[in-house]
Amino acid sequence: MIFYKKFYFLIFGVFFIAHSVLANTVVDDDISYITEFATLDDDIASASLVWTLNSKSKEQNRKLQAFLAAKINGPIGRKSVREIIDFRIINDINFSIDATPNHLILTVQSQKESFALAASHTNEILKNTAINETWLKRKNYSFRNISSTKLRTPELLENELISYVLFTGSDEIISKDSINLEISRRPNQIIFNARNFEFNGIANILLKDLPTYNAILNDEANKPFHQLPHGVIHLEDEEATETLIFIGTVQSFNSLIHQAETNTLFKYMGYGAGSEMFRIIRQEKRASYDPRSHFNQISEKLAFTGLSATVASETWDEIHNLMYDIYNNTRMGLNTRQGLKNSHNIVINELITNLRKKPNWLVKRYLELHPDQPPETSINLELINASFDVSPDLLNNKAVKTLSDPSNLISIIIGGKINNKIRKDDASYCQLPKGKSLAFCLEKLTKAQDSR
Repeated sequence: MIFYKKFYFLIFGVFFIAHSVLANTVVDDDISYITEFATLDDDIASASLVWTLNSKSKEQNRKLQAFLAAKINGPIGRKSVREIIDFRIINDINFSIDATPNHLILTVQSQKESFALAASHTNEILKNTAINETWLKRKNYSFRNISSTKLRTPELLENELISYVLFTGSDEIISKDSINLEISRRPNQIIFNARNFEFNGIANILLKDLPTYNAILNDEANKPFHQLPHGVIHLEDEEATETLIFIGTVQSFNSLIHQAETNTLFKYMGYGAGSEMFRIIRQEKRASYDPRSHFNQISEKLAFTGLSATVASETWDEIHNLMYDIYNNTRMGLNTRQGLKNSHNIVINELITNLRKKPNWLVKRYLELHPDQPPETSINLELINASFDVSPDLLNNKAVKTLSDPSNLISIIIGGKINNKIRKDDASYCQLPKGKSLAFCLEKLTKAQDSR
Protein backbone atom coordinates (compact mmCIF):
# COMPACT_ATOMS: atom_id res chain seq x y z
CA MET A 1 0.00 0.00 0.00
CA ILE A 2 1.09 3.57 -0.67
CA PHE A 3 -0.64 6.42 1.16
CA TYR A 4 -0.43 10.08 0.20
CA LYS A 5 -1.29 13.28 1.98
CA LYS A 6 -0.05 16.35 0.15
CA PHE A 7 1.16 19.51 1.88
CA TYR A 8 3.68 22.29 1.39
CA PHE A 9 6.57 23.48 3.49
CA LEU A 10 9.12 26.24 3.16
CA ILE A 11 12.91 26.36 3.27
CA PHE A 12 14.63 29.73 2.71
CA GLY A 13 11.87 30.96 0.43
CA VAL A 14 11.47 27.90 -1.80
CA PHE A 15 8.35 25.73 -1.54
CA PHE A 16 8.59 21.95 -1.53
CA ILE A 17 5.85 19.42 -2.04
CA ALA A 18 5.70 16.47 0.31
CA HIS A 19 3.44 13.45 0.59
CA SER A 20 2.70 11.85 3.93
CA VAL A 21 0.40 9.45 5.72
CA LEU A 22 -1.16 9.50 9.17
CA ALA A 23 1.55 8.36 11.54
CA ASN A 24 1.55 4.90 13.14
CA THR A 25 3.79 3.79 15.98
CA VAL A 26 5.06 0.68 14.17
CA VAL A 27 6.69 0.46 10.77
CA ASP A 28 4.51 -1.71 8.54
CA ASP A 29 6.44 -3.49 5.80
CA ASP A 30 3.31 -3.54 3.67
CA ILE A 31 3.39 0.26 3.47
CA SER A 32 5.86 2.41 1.59
CA TYR A 33 5.76 6.04 2.65
CA ILE A 34 6.39 8.65 -0.02
CA THR A 35 8.01 12.07 0.42
CA GLU A 36 8.87 14.52 -2.35
CA PHE A 37 11.44 17.30 -2.32
CA ALA A 38 12.14 19.81 -5.06
CA THR A 39 15.70 20.95 -4.52
CA LEU A 40 17.79 19.32 -7.26
CA ASP A 41 19.08 21.12 -10.33
CA ASP A 42 16.38 21.50 -12.95
CA ASP A 43 17.40 18.65 -15.27
CA ILE A 44 17.95 15.94 -12.62
CA ALA A 45 15.53 13.62 -10.80
CA SER A 46 16.30 11.13 -8.05
CA ALA A 47 14.61 8.52 -5.89
CA SER A 48 16.06 7.22 -2.64
CA LEU A 49 14.73 3.83 -1.52
CA VAL A 50 15.08 3.45 2.24
CA TRP A 51 14.94 0.14 4.08
CA THR A 52 14.47 0.62 7.82
CA LEU A 53 16.97 -1.75 9.42
CA ASN A 54 18.45 -1.91 12.87
CA SER A 55 22.02 -2.61 11.83
CA LYS A 56 23.97 -1.51 14.88
CA SER A 57 27.33 -3.09 14.11
CA LYS A 58 29.66 -1.61 11.51
CA GLU A 59 30.40 -5.06 10.11
CA GLN A 60 26.72 -5.81 9.51
CA ASN A 61 26.27 -2.40 7.93
CA ARG A 62 29.22 -3.02 5.64
CA LYS A 63 27.88 -6.42 4.54
CA LEU A 64 24.52 -4.91 3.63
CA GLN A 65 26.10 -2.19 1.48
CA ALA A 66 28.45 -4.66 -0.23
CA PHE A 67 25.62 -7.03 -1.08
CA LEU A 68 23.44 -4.25 -2.46
CA ALA A 69 26.37 -3.07 -4.60
CA ALA A 70 26.80 -6.62 -5.94
CA LYS A 71 23.08 -6.80 -6.70
CA ILE A 72 23.23 -3.53 -8.64
CA ASN A 73 26.18 -4.78 -10.68
CA GLY A 74 24.98 -8.30 -11.35
CA PRO A 75 23.56 -9.80 -14.56
CA ILE A 76 19.81 -9.52 -15.13
CA GLY A 77 18.25 -12.39 -17.04
CA ARG A 78 20.02 -12.66 -20.39
CA LYS A 79 21.62 -9.25 -20.03
CA SER A 80 25.28 -9.41 -19.18
CA VAL A 81 26.96 -7.05 -16.76
CA ARG A 82 28.62 -5.29 -19.68
CA GLU A 83 25.30 -4.75 -21.44
CA ILE A 84 23.74 -3.37 -18.26
CA ILE A 85 26.59 -0.93 -17.70
CA ASP A 86 26.34 0.26 -21.32
CA PHE A 87 22.58 0.74 -20.85
CA ARG A 88 23.19 2.95 -17.81
CA ILE A 89 25.85 4.99 -19.56
CA ILE A 90 23.62 5.61 -22.59
CA ASN A 91 20.70 6.68 -20.37
CA ASP A 92 22.86 8.52 -17.78
CA ILE A 93 21.55 6.40 -14.88
CA ASN A 94 23.62 6.46 -11.70
CA PHE A 95 23.30 4.59 -8.42
CA SER A 96 24.74 5.36 -5.00
CA ILE A 97 24.55 3.49 -1.71
CA ASP A 98 24.52 4.97 1.76
CA ALA A 99 23.69 3.71 5.23
CA THR A 100 23.07 4.73 8.82
CA PRO A 101 22.75 2.42 11.84
CA ASN A 102 19.00 2.36 11.12
CA HIS A 103 18.77 2.60 7.34
CA LEU A 104 20.06 1.21 4.08
CA ILE A 105 19.66 3.77 1.28
CA LEU A 106 19.77 3.19 -2.47
CA THR A 107 19.56 6.33 -4.61
CA VAL A 108 18.94 6.25 -8.35
CA GLN A 109 19.50 9.45 -10.31
CA SER A 110 19.13 10.38 -13.97
CA GLN A 111 17.97 13.06 -16.35
CA LYS A 112 14.25 13.74 -16.05
CA GLU A 113 13.46 12.45 -19.52
CA SER A 114 14.90 9.02 -18.72
CA PHE A 115 13.81 8.76 -15.09
CA ALA A 116 10.85 6.44 -15.69
CA LEU A 117 13.29 4.13 -17.46
CA ALA A 118 15.69 4.44 -14.51
CA ALA A 119 12.88 3.50 -12.11
CA SER A 120 11.96 0.44 -14.18
CA HIS A 121 15.62 -0.60 -14.28
CA THR A 122 15.84 -0.22 -10.49
CA ASN A 123 12.80 -2.44 -10.05
CA GLU A 124 14.43 -5.09 -12.28
CA ILE A 125 17.53 -5.00 -10.09
CA LEU A 126 15.60 -5.43 -6.85
CA LYS A 127 13.60 -8.38 -8.19
CA ASN A 128 16.69 -10.05 -9.65
CA THR A 129 17.99 -13.02 -7.66
CA ALA A 130 21.43 -13.14 -9.30
CA ILE A 131 24.34 -11.17 -7.93
CA ASN A 132 27.83 -10.54 -9.18
CA GLU A 133 29.96 -12.74 -6.89
CA THR A 134 33.18 -11.13 -8.11
CA TRP A 135 31.72 -7.72 -7.37
CA LEU A 136 30.58 -8.93 -3.94
CA LYS A 137 34.14 -9.93 -3.04
CA ARG A 138 35.42 -6.63 -4.38
CA LYS A 139 32.85 -4.58 -2.46
CA ASN A 140 33.33 -6.57 0.73
CA TYR A 141 36.93 -5.51 0.40
CA SER A 142 36.27 -1.86 -0.52
CA PHE A 143 33.66 -1.41 2.25
CA ARG A 144 35.95 -3.01 4.84
CA ASN A 145 37.06 -1.14 7.91
CA ILE A 146 40.43 0.45 7.15
CA SER A 147 42.22 1.77 10.19
CA SER A 148 43.29 5.39 9.93
CA THR A 149 46.52 4.35 11.65
CA LYS A 150 47.55 2.57 8.44
CA LEU A 151 46.80 5.06 5.65
CA ARG A 152 46.75 8.09 7.97
CA THR A 153 44.34 10.32 6.07
CA PRO A 154 41.88 12.80 7.63
CA GLU A 155 39.00 11.14 5.76
CA LEU A 156 39.70 7.71 7.27
CA LEU A 157 40.16 9.21 10.71
CA GLU A 158 36.81 10.97 10.45
CA ASN A 159 35.07 7.80 9.24
CA GLU A 160 36.62 5.71 12.00
CA LEU A 161 35.63 8.09 14.78
CA ILE A 162 32.09 8.53 13.44
CA SER A 163 31.66 4.75 13.17
CA TYR A 164 32.85 4.35 16.76
CA VAL A 165 30.23 6.85 17.93
CA LEU A 166 27.29 5.58 15.88
CA PHE A 167 27.68 1.80 15.67
CA THR A 168 27.20 0.62 19.24
CA GLY A 169 25.64 -2.81 18.72
CA SER A 170 26.89 -6.39 18.65
CA ASP A 171 24.29 -8.08 16.47
CA GLU A 172 25.45 -11.26 14.76
CA ILE A 173 26.19 -11.07 11.04
CA ILE A 174 23.27 -12.54 9.13
CA SER A 175 23.80 -14.89 6.21
CA LYS A 176 24.04 -13.93 2.56
CA ASP A 177 20.57 -15.37 1.91
CA SER A 178 19.12 -13.33 4.77
CA ILE A 179 20.78 -10.18 3.49
CA ASN A 180 19.21 -10.84 0.10
CA LEU A 181 15.80 -11.06 1.75
CA GLU A 182 16.32 -7.74 3.53
CA ILE A 183 17.06 -6.00 0.23
CA SER A 184 14.50 -7.82 -1.94
CA ARG A 185 11.47 -6.63 0.05
CA ARG A 186 9.68 -3.34 -0.47
CA PRO A 187 11.50 -0.32 0.94
CA ASN A 188 9.83 1.37 3.91
CA GLN A 189 10.21 4.86 2.47
CA ILE A 190 10.80 6.39 -0.95
CA ILE A 191 12.10 9.95 -1.10
CA PHE A 192 11.79 11.66 -4.49
CA ASN A 193 13.59 14.82 -5.50
CA ALA A 194 13.20 16.94 -8.63
CA ARG A 195 12.03 20.41 -9.59
CA ASN A 196 9.01 20.85 -11.85
CA PHE A 197 8.58 17.11 -12.30
CA GLU A 198 5.57 14.89 -11.72
CA PHE A 199 6.42 11.60 -10.03
CA ASN A 200 2.94 10.21 -10.70
CA GLY A 201 3.22 6.45 -11.20
CA ILE A 202 6.98 6.28 -10.51
CA ALA A 203 6.48 4.75 -7.05
CA ASN A 204 4.37 1.96 -8.58
CA ILE A 205 7.11 1.29 -11.14
CA LEU A 206 9.75 1.04 -8.39
CA LEU A 207 7.61 -1.23 -6.19
CA LYS A 208 6.12 -3.49 -8.87
CA ASP A 209 5.98 -7.12 -7.65
CA LEU A 210 8.33 -6.51 -4.72
CA PRO A 211 7.27 -8.76 -1.81
CA THR A 212 6.25 -7.47 1.61
CA TYR A 213 7.45 -9.10 4.82
CA ASN A 214 8.98 -8.03 8.08
CA ALA A 215 12.66 -7.20 8.26
CA ILE A 216 15.03 -9.52 10.09
CA LEU A 217 17.33 -6.81 11.38
CA ASN A 218 14.94 -5.05 13.70
CA ASP A 219 15.31 -7.10 16.87
CA GLU A 220 18.29 -5.56 18.63
CA ALA A 221 17.43 -2.77 21.05
CA ASN A 222 18.66 0.71 20.25
CA LYS A 223 21.66 1.77 22.29
CA PRO A 224 22.82 5.34 22.95
CA PHE A 225 25.65 6.68 20.86
CA HIS A 226 29.16 6.47 22.24
CA GLN A 227 30.78 9.68 23.38
CA LEU A 228 34.37 10.45 22.47
CA PRO A 229 36.60 10.80 25.55
CA HIS A 230 38.95 13.74 26.03
CA GLY A 231 42.72 13.59 26.24
CA VAL A 232 45.52 12.45 23.93
CA ILE A 233 45.98 9.33 21.79
CA HIS A 234 49.39 8.88 20.16
CA LEU A 235 50.57 6.17 17.81
CA GLU A 236 54.33 6.61 17.92
CA ASP A 237 56.24 6.03 14.69
CA GLU A 238 59.78 7.40 14.73
CA GLU A 239 60.38 6.28 11.15
CA ALA A 240 57.42 8.22 9.73
CA THR A 241 58.27 11.39 7.84
CA GLU A 242 54.72 12.73 8.20
CA THR A 243 52.35 12.89 11.15
CA LEU A 244 48.58 13.30 11.12
CA ILE A 245 47.15 15.51 13.86
CA PHE A 246 43.48 15.75 14.76
CA ILE A 247 41.93 17.89 17.50
CA GLY A 248 38.19 17.77 18.04
CA THR A 249 35.21 15.77 19.30
CA VAL A 250 31.68 14.68 18.50
CA GLN A 251 29.62 17.54 19.81
CA SER A 252 26.05 17.48 21.08
CA PHE A 253 24.16 20.73 20.55
CA ASN A 254 21.53 22.31 22.76
CA SER A 255 19.84 24.12 19.86
CA LEU A 256 19.88 24.35 16.08
CA ILE A 257 21.32 27.86 16.10
CA HIS A 258 24.13 26.56 18.34
CA GLN A 259 24.91 23.95 15.71
CA ALA A 260 24.81 26.45 12.84
CA GLU A 261 27.07 28.89 14.68
CA THR A 262 29.57 26.13 15.49
CA ASN A 263 29.69 25.17 11.83
CA THR A 264 30.52 28.77 10.89
CA LEU A 265 33.31 29.01 13.49
CA PHE A 266 34.91 25.78 12.30
CA LYS A 267 34.84 27.05 8.73
CA TYR A 268 36.60 30.17 10.00
CA MET A 269 39.30 28.10 11.68
CA GLY A 270 40.18 25.64 8.97
CA TYR A 271 38.20 25.67 5.74
CA GLY A 272 39.95 26.85 2.62
CA ALA A 273 42.37 29.60 1.72
CA GLY A 274 40.76 32.27 3.91
CA SER A 275 40.91 30.25 7.13
CA GLU A 276 43.21 30.68 10.12
CA MET A 277 44.70 27.20 9.68
CA PHE A 278 45.55 27.97 6.06
CA ARG A 279 46.96 31.39 6.85
CA ILE A 280 49.10 30.39 9.82
CA ILE A 281 50.01 26.73 9.36
CA ARG A 282 50.26 26.56 5.59
CA GLN A 283 51.30 30.05 4.51
CA GLU A 284 53.29 31.39 7.47
CA LYS A 285 54.79 28.15 8.77
CA ARG A 286 54.71 26.20 5.48
CA ALA A 287 54.12 23.20 7.72
CA SER A 288 51.14 21.46 6.09
CA TYR A 289 49.71 21.13 2.60
CA ASP A 290 46.19 20.26 3.74
CA PRO A 291 45.10 21.90 7.01
CA ARG A 292 41.36 21.61 7.29
CA SER A 293 38.33 21.77 9.55
CA HIS A 294 35.70 19.07 10.02
CA PHE A 295 32.00 19.57 10.55
CA ASN A 296 29.97 16.51 9.65
CA GLN A 297 26.41 16.24 10.88
CA ILE A 298 25.82 12.61 11.90
CA SER A 299 22.49 12.78 13.72
CA GLU A 300 19.95 15.33 14.84
CA LYS A 301 21.85 17.92 16.94
CA LEU A 302 25.02 15.82 16.81
CA ALA A 303 28.06 16.51 14.63
CA PHE A 304 31.67 15.48 14.24
CA THR A 305 33.80 18.61 14.67
CA GLY A 306 37.53 19.20 14.59
CA LEU A 307 40.74 20.46 13.00
CA SER A 308 43.34 18.31 11.24
CA ALA A 309 46.68 18.70 9.51
CA THR A 310 49.35 16.42 8.07
CA VAL A 311 52.77 17.80 8.99
CA ALA A 312 56.46 16.90 9.01
CA SER A 313 57.03 14.52 11.91
CA GLU A 314 59.87 16.55 13.44
CA THR A 315 57.56 19.56 13.92
CA TRP A 316 54.29 17.90 14.88
CA ASP A 317 54.33 19.12 18.50
CA GLU A 318 54.79 22.76 17.42
CA ILE A 319 51.89 22.54 14.98
CA HIS A 320 49.78 20.72 17.57
CA ASN A 321 50.22 23.69 19.89
CA LEU A 322 49.43 26.13 17.06
CA MET A 323 46.19 24.31 16.33
CA TYR A 324 45.15 24.68 19.94
CA ASP A 325 46.11 28.36 19.81
CA ILE A 326 43.89 28.85 16.76
CA TYR A 327 41.02 27.04 18.48
CA ASN A 328 41.42 29.02 21.72
CA ASN A 329 41.70 32.38 19.93
CA THR A 330 38.57 31.63 17.91
CA ARG A 331 36.75 30.54 21.05
CA MET A 332 37.78 33.76 22.82
CA GLY A 333 36.28 35.82 19.98
CA LEU A 334 39.55 37.12 18.50
CA ASN A 335 38.18 36.82 14.98
CA THR A 336 37.95 39.25 12.09
CA ARG A 337 34.50 40.46 11.17
CA GLN A 338 35.07 39.91 7.45
CA GLY A 339 36.48 36.43 8.05
CA LEU A 340 33.36 35.40 9.94
CA LYS A 341 31.14 36.79 7.18
CA ASN A 342 33.13 34.87 4.58
CA SER A 343 32.85 31.68 6.64
CA HIS A 344 29.10 32.12 7.00
CA ASN A 345 28.83 32.56 3.22
CA ILE A 346 30.74 29.30 2.81
CA VAL A 347 28.26 27.52 5.09
CA ILE A 348 25.31 28.85 3.08
CA ASN A 349 26.94 27.98 -0.26
CA GLU A 350 27.61 24.45 0.98
CA LEU A 351 23.99 24.04 2.03
CA ILE A 352 22.73 25.23 -1.35
CA THR A 353 25.18 22.93 -3.16
CA ASN A 354 24.10 19.95 -1.05
CA LEU A 355 20.45 20.69 -1.71
CA ARG A 356 20.95 21.07 -5.45
CA LYS A 357 23.44 18.28 -6.12
CA LYS A 358 23.45 15.75 -3.26
CA PRO A 359 20.09 14.01 -2.80
CA ASN A 360 21.60 11.58 -0.27
CA TRP A 361 22.59 14.48 1.97
CA LEU A 362 19.01 15.72 2.13
CA VAL A 363 17.68 12.20 2.63
CA LYS A 364 19.90 11.68 5.68
CA ARG A 365 18.84 15.03 7.17
CA TYR A 366 15.22 14.04 6.63
CA LEU A 367 15.69 10.57 8.16
CA GLU A 368 17.25 12.09 11.27
CA LEU A 369 13.90 13.75 11.93
CA HIS A 370 11.60 11.08 10.49
CA PRO A 371 13.38 7.70 10.65
CA ASP A 372 10.31 5.52 10.09
CA GLN A 373 7.73 7.57 8.21
CA PRO A 374 6.76 11.16 7.36
CA PRO A 375 5.01 13.31 9.96
CA GLU A 376 1.29 13.96 9.99
CA THR A 377 1.41 17.65 9.19
CA SER A 378 4.62 19.23 7.98
CA ILE A 379 8.31 18.70 7.43
CA ASN A 380 10.60 21.41 8.76
CA LEU A 381 14.33 20.99 8.22
CA GLU A 382 15.00 23.70 10.76
CA LEU A 383 18.79 23.35 10.73
CA ILE A 384 18.85 24.81 7.23
CA ASN A 385 16.78 27.78 8.31
CA ALA A 386 18.95 28.20 11.42
CA SER A 387 22.07 28.39 9.24
CA PHE A 388 20.58 31.37 7.40
CA ASP A 389 19.72 32.99 10.74
CA VAL A 390 23.32 33.05 12.00
CA SER A 391 24.59 36.61 12.52
CA PRO A 392 28.38 36.78 11.91
CA ASP A 393 28.50 40.14 13.69
CA LEU A 394 27.39 38.49 16.95
CA LEU A 395 29.63 35.42 16.79
CA ASN A 396 32.63 36.92 18.57
CA ASN A 397 30.54 37.62 21.65
CA LYS A 398 29.04 34.12 21.59
CA ALA A 399 32.08 32.04 20.57
CA VAL A 400 33.21 31.14 24.09
CA LYS A 401 29.84 29.51 24.80
CA THR A 402 29.48 28.10 21.30
CA LEU A 403 32.68 26.04 21.06
CA SER A 404 33.53 23.24 23.47
CA ASP A 405 36.01 23.88 26.24
CA PRO A 406 39.48 22.72 25.06
CA SER A 407 39.64 20.29 27.99
CA ASN A 408 36.75 18.35 26.42
CA LEU A 409 38.59 17.75 23.12
CA ILE A 410 40.60 14.75 22.09
CA SER A 411 43.96 14.97 20.31
CA ILE A 412 44.91 12.10 18.01
CA ILE A 413 48.51 12.00 16.78
CA ILE A 414 49.49 9.32 14.27
CA GLY A 415 53.25 9.25 13.66
CA GLY A 416 56.31 10.97 15.11
CA LYS A 417 58.11 10.67 18.44
CA ILE A 418 56.39 10.82 21.79
CA ASN A 419 56.51 14.27 23.37
CA ASN A 420 56.61 13.84 27.14
CA LYS A 421 55.20 17.35 27.62
CA ILE A 422 51.75 16.23 26.46
CA ARG A 423 51.75 13.09 28.57
CA LYS A 424 49.06 13.38 31.19
CA ASP A 425 47.65 10.97 33.76
CA ASP A 426 46.38 7.57 32.69
CA ALA A 427 42.81 8.82 32.47
CA SER A 428 43.62 11.28 29.67
CA TYR A 429 46.59 9.76 27.81
CA CYS A 430 46.88 6.57 25.79
CA GLN A 431 49.82 5.38 23.73
CA LEU A 432 48.28 3.33 20.93
CA PRO A 433 50.05 0.01 20.28
CA LYS A 434 50.94 -0.63 16.64
CA GLY A 435 48.39 -2.78 14.89
CA LYS A 436 45.52 -1.63 17.12
CA SER A 437 42.61 0.50 15.96
CA LEU A 438 41.71 3.79 17.61
CA ALA A 439 38.87 2.02 19.43
CA PHE A 440 41.48 0.41 21.72
CA CYS A 441 42.45 3.79 23.19
CA LEU A 442 38.97 5.31 22.93
CA GLU A 443 37.57 2.52 25.09
CA LYS A 444 40.51 2.69 27.50
CA LEU A 445 40.17 6.46 28.00
CA THR A 446 36.39 6.22 28.34
CA LYS A 447 36.64 3.58 31.08
CA ALA A 448 39.33 5.53 32.93
CA GLN A 449 37.31 8.76 32.79
CA ASP A 450 34.04 7.06 33.76
CA SER A 451 35.68 5.53 36.82
CA ARG A 452 36.74 8.91 38.20
